[in-house]
Amino acid sequence: MKVYERTENGTTAHVSISEAMAEVHDATIGRLSRERSVRKMSSSRTEHHIEYADNRVVHMTLVDEPATVEAGSDGRRIVTFKGKRYVVGEITPGAFITYWSGGPLGLPSGPTRTATASMKPGTVGRAIWDAVNR
Repeated sequence: MKVYERTENGTTAHVSISEAMAEVHDATIGRLSRERSVRKMSSSRTEHHIEYADNRVVHMTLVDEPATVEAGSDGRRIVTFKGKRYVVGEITPGAFITYWSGGPLGLPSGPTRTATASMKPGTVGRAIWDAVNR
């Protein structure tokens, strides 16, 4: 699932697409544009930059929703990324993490895979690495 990473004066948060588009709409043709509260704005398909008259600067970028980590019933970590669950196995600090697809009842199933810090951003392995090493 996609979300917008919204940065306002250095503070970053993830917001839904509808929330981000509501802010962009308000800045372009909504109430804020009529009140001349927006000083400058630029938009592309995946990024929006808004400079408000009160000196706030908002930058929004479309990104993949960050992976979430929860504890399984057997104490293992379960990472959810793009709607799919993965069971985390052995963690070798600074080297690699083993994981499996989450089968029925959250039990490991399928082939064992590894995640490392050098994996391409946006992949399952990299999302698991980032989620476990937060």
